[in-house]
Amino acid sequence: MMRPPEPSPEEYAVSPAIGPVPAIYVHLSHKHATTQPQPVPIGGTMSDIPADLRYSQDHLWVRPGAGGLVRVGVTDFAQQSLGDVVDVSPPRPGDTVTAGQACGDIESVKSLSDLIAPVTGTARARNENLAEAPDLVNSDPYGQGWLFEIQSDPAILGRQLAALMDADAYHGLVGA
Repeated sequence: MMRPPEPSPEEYAVSPAIGPVPAIYVHLSHKHATTQPQPVPIGGTMSDIPADLRYSQDHLWVRPGAGGLVRVGVTDFAQQSLGDVVDVSPPRPGDTVTAGQACGDIESVKSLSDLIAPVTGTARARNENLAEAPDLVNSDPYGQGWLFEIQSDPAILGRQLAALMDADAYHGLVGA
């Protein structure tokens, strides 16, 4: 397989969060193949944004469960921006967390950032696997790299989730 040519400086897009991003070339099937690789339009990101989640302005995702329990993690866009995650300190079970308030932190080779609670409630669980393998946040942000679970009052959880972004709105926020 032939490698595409390196993009020239004018073929770089600039992301507000991660800086210059080179053009991306996609291999076409034999049905659509041409002699030259075709560039993908410049200006977006390749972040994964699942449609079944809710998103905070602070780049955390929320997956609602049964009885007011929600699972929280870092978005793919955020983990890409952070770089290699080296430590995660989520809230401990029993800690009260308040939407919009810091409830822990995440450290990467680039920075130390607060984890801002996306909903109000009580921390019920934390991903203990992150103590030994914080890189799960990078390799599987929507699966094994989840951070913590919050038990929220079911009577107010619907309003809290409605205040968060859906996938389309988050897509607009990150410019993807």
